[in-house]
Amino acid sequence: MRTLYSFMILAIAGCTGLPDKGKALVDHARGELVIQAVVQHPKDKPCIDNWGQRVQAFVGCKLAAGGDARFSGFFVFLSDVSTEQVHDGLLQLGAKPLVNYSVKEGLARSGLKPTTKTEDYLQGDPVALSVSWKDGDGKWKRRPYQFFAEEKVTVGGKDVIKPWTPHFVFHGSGAVHASGTGCIACPCDCAGGIIADNRNPVFEPKPVVRFDLKKAPPVGTTVYITIRPSLSK
Repeated sequence: MRTLYSFMILAIAGCTGLPDKGKALVDHARGELVIQAVVQHPKDKPCIDNWGQRVQAFVGCKLAAGGDARFSGFFVFLSDVSTEQVHDGLLQLGAKPLVNYSVKEGLARSGLKPTTKTEDYLQGDPVALSVSWKDGDGKWKRRPYQFFAEEKVTVGGKDVIKPWTPHFVFHGSGAVHASGTGCIACPCDCAGGIIADNRNPVFEPKPVVRFDLKKAPPVGTTVYITIRPSLSK
């Protein structure tokens, strides 16, 4: 008997079609958006095989705000689509961004403090991201976005390594306010992309994370990024 996971792999492998380079596939039947990307290893960038903090996503686009994306060299999974295509595709699926800001306004609301309000968090429908690719044996693999990184927190004065447990929401800021970053899913509550981890208020505090390149496919591998929103209505 085939498991649900097996059917998901079969779908990504071609039963429902795969997006061409530069195209975003909006699959209404499955309630998800799929884009093609290529693996690059930006080893000199923050949080790549080293602990750190960053606003740049690990998955992003070459194009944004009508030109080349500013942060394309920071992404591990780089797509030829624009952030506006991803944003529009999620809207087509019925996903709703609820609170979004320009980078300037986001910085003005930054930080967790006694005066922090609900509006100081980017908000929208939750989303789940996964990455699929064929390995060297021609077999399909599919991993959740957070599989590739881990997180470090301080407990009782000691550093504790834990799974990366983001809460991703679709806020749309990068497309609505034309930030031009190219970021899709940021590892903090960053107003520069369109999806963010909103466990904390806008921009600060940022989680301490490390992306493990050994878990990623080899450089040049074609992967497929699937984004599935959980609709609030």
